[in-house]
Amino acid sequence: MPERIAPDLDERGSLITPIIVALFVIAGGGLWFYSDELKAKLQPARPVTAFQNQHAGVYERLGVASLPVDFERTNTNATRLLDQLRREPCDGEAILPLVKLMSQGGYPREAATSALKFGERCGQKADLLEHAYHSLVRVRDLSGAVNAASELIKIDQARGRYRYLRGFAHEELKNFKAALSDYVSTLQLFTSLSNVAVSEFYRVSRMYAALGRPCDAITPLEIYLSYDVAKRQTTQLSQLIKEYANSGDCRATYASGSDKILIPPSNIISVTINGAQGRMIVDTGASMVALSPSFASRARVMPDESNLMTFQVVGGTVQSAPGNAQLMEVGNTRAANVPVAISIGNASAYGPGIDGLLGMTFLARFNVTLSGGALELKPRDLN
Repeated sequence: MPERIAPDLDERGSLITPIIVALFVIAGGGLWFYSDELKAKLQPARPVTAFQNQHAGVYERLGVASLPVDFERTNTNATRLLDQLRREPCDGEAILPLVKLMSQGGYPREAATSALKFGERCGQKADLLEHAYHSLVRVRDLSGAVNAASELIKIDQARGRYRYLRGFAHEELKNFKAALSDYVSTLQLFTSLSNVAVSEFYRVSRMYAALGRPCDAITPLEIYLSYDVAKRQTTQLSQLIKEYANSGDCRATYASGSDKILIPPSNIISVTINGAQGRMIVDTGASMVALSPSFASRARVMPDESNLMTFQVVGGTVQSAPGNAQLMEVGNTRAANVPVAISIGNASAYGPGIDGLLGMTFLARFNVTLSGGALELKPRDLN
């Protein structure tokens, strides 16, 4: 008896088997067609270090082999600039944008290192050094910032801004003597002190105070006031001067005596320092009394050559060391403990037979009138 077929199934040949076979054939063809794409997708992801490998030599030359790899992976501009430096290691147009990208990307230390290393190999550039300086200040590497600013000063001795930058780093390090020298240099390198903002004078004043020299701290403020007392005298400045005067008991020695001294056309007058007589040019544009080395020696004024200052003179700049005149006398006027600057390595910095400049660290202690060929001096009131 023939086997009975289940009632719900057709007695005709089943279609299931050929359909399954067809599906396998189609799937196999698809796998063959997309095999390359699948292989690529199944490959391990390209390691992020691969982005750096092609520029390993560039990073090594810049001293930042440890720069996080995602910097280049996520920044196509960085890749382009690194390519430029790979082809031309001293490409000056590529390095500054690159270090700026490093800083913006959160790598200021690497930016500073790259800028400095590039400068060592290819020649220092002011814009690169200044970027390195600010990056180092940002990460509080203040000693490194001092070094970067010193390199800037080597590029341009007459640029007051570079002195200010180094002075700021010294001040942050609490190296107040060095900061004072740089801030005084900043002042002296201005073309005209009469146009300088009060903040520049206050920095110098603040450094004197930090060094425990309150009487000297008065003078920068008096210099600022001297150019236009009526407009510049404020309650705050008067109070600050009074506090310094009280702190140092300055009134008895700061300035005394009055006189009216005839000035010849040469502007040269006789000045006595610690008993030694010299010939000095009256110069209200000089922030400090300046002495030649020979006059300083005769007057027994010792230079502090560890913190040199830069002063602008006719024909260029001169390096000067800070010193202190115990007693200065001009006619019948006198002042004690006057900060001075002693020129270094230039015996005739102020001209043949000239012993220095009678500058504002003396003159600002007095009310000064220059008219009719005469210099009139009257002590300023510190109250």
